[in-house]
Amino acid sequence: MTGPAANPAGSGAGPRFLIVAATAGELDPLRAALGPAGTLVPPPDFLCCGVGPTAAAAALAACLAPRPEAYAAVIVAGVAGAYPPLTAPTPGGSAAASAEHPHPGLLDICLAQREVLGDFGVAAGHGAEPFGRPELDVGREFSLDTPLLQEAVKILRRLLIPFYCGTFVTVNAASSTLERGRALARRHRGLCENMEGAAAALVCRNFQRPLLEIRCVSNMVEDRDPGRWRLAEAIRANTDVLGRLLPELAAAWPGSARSGPDRKQKGWQP
Repeated sequence: MTGPAANPAGSGAGPRFLIVAATAGELDPLRAALGPAGTLVPPPDFLCCGVGPTAAAAALAACLAPRPEAYAAVIVAGVAGAYPPLTAPTPGGSAAASAEHPHPGLLDICLAQREVLGDFGVAAGHGAEPFGRPELDVGREFSLDTPLLQEAVKILRRLLIPFYCGTFVTVNAASSTLERGRALARRHRGLCENMEGAAAALVCRNFQRPLLEIRCVSNMVEDRDPGRWRLAEAIRANTDVLGRLLPELAAAWPGSARSGPDRKQKGWQP
């Protein structure tokens, strides 16, 4: 992590965000675009949490534990693999974009409305079933449908940035076959899969910090073919969108100079 978390959330010029990504390749462009030389005041902090749910949970919990209130919100960013279409999700963008892409495709932006631990539990086929015993009952699903997400949706629509909003599936092992992708998509009605989001959602819930997860599709979940992946372009696209979204989100935060009296009176809280 870089940069001190000295300014508490909501004080001074605006909120302080903690931006989290699994790898340096995903995080470094965000640091360059949104760090001290960027337009966010105060500048965000950055955390490279590592790949997978265990690394993500451990790193994020260690970062938040000393002073969780230092951050107004946690932003998880990066790439994702899009599942093959089963049913058409609700697109957040234009009708034209929806007609052309009834399901997220390469380089589409996706926001998490819900996170699911997709392969945690009792292995069954290409997914996992709940344990089925009360003493082993653990949470596998996390709602991210908060005022923070709703505000981000409003901003992206206002900026005419197409996106999809729905269920993200967090896995311990990335899917490498079309069959597994279809099974997970069907089981969870998922848009895409990743390896950190549900872990971050659990940590943020425990520390009572709002979480926004936004990813760009770098590959389709199909029979594995890295030659078809578009990692660099997806990272660049996600960085570009966050560079436009986060300053607007900070400006809408209660108490910021541009948030206006209506937001303060209504007590809008991400």
